[in-house]
Amino acid sequence: MPVISVTLGAINREQKKALIAGLTAKAIEITNFPQHAFLVTINELSDENIGLGGQTVEDIKQGNA
Repeated sequence: MPVISVTLGAINREQKKALIAGLTAKAIEITNFPQHAFLVTINELSDENIGLGGQTVEDIKQGNA
């Protein structure tokens, strides 16, 4: 079973559904594996747990950069 794993900041339910559908569709197109073979996992990180340029994304969004 192919596994597609994505780690990103928080997204809403509709975005998750679209991401899962889109990634699965593209993987089917490339591999010709059946749809039921794919497992997609989404790992969400809070803005305080993501760093960019030495600062948290939370601070960057708040203008504390």
